[in-house]
Amino acid sequence: MKTATMIVLACSACCMATTPGFAASYHGADPVKTVRQKFEAFNRHDVAAIEGIYAADAVLRSPDYPGLTGNSQIADTYKRLFDAIPDANDAIENIDRSGNRVYAQFVLSGHLKGAGGKFIKVPIISVYTVSGGHIAADSTYYDRKTP
Repeated sequence: MKTATMIVLACSACCMATTPGFAASYHGADPVKTVRQKFEAFNRHDVAAIEGIYAADAVLRSPDYPGLTGNSQIADTYKRLFDAIPDANDAIENIDRSGNRVYAQFVLSGHLKGAGGKFIKVPIISVYTVSGGHIAADSTYYDRKTP
């Protein structure tokens, strides 16, 4: 009986590891890695990569965007941000995880194109919910009056 159980478990593990989609979601399941990839894409200003990191039905909430839905709308928002702040950069100060939620404290910095190149530095905290290797929800908080 023990041998039969071991064979079933070994076969199950083998089938799961070779089933398309399962291996990708299992190996890409680290929520912190997914969020770090988002920050790397942000700092490269890679809107296509950002769109791919967010789930197709992702929701983003922030002071300026109370409820964007869908990775294409979210990517468009990042494109507009890069147009407004051509040298935008996010510097992670702290990143932590609890289950599928990732908490990131970071500072956005850059020069505002439409304001004579005024330098800005905005402390931000975001709470990301990651599912299947994609960001499914993003709740971002910052002070809109930060100089």
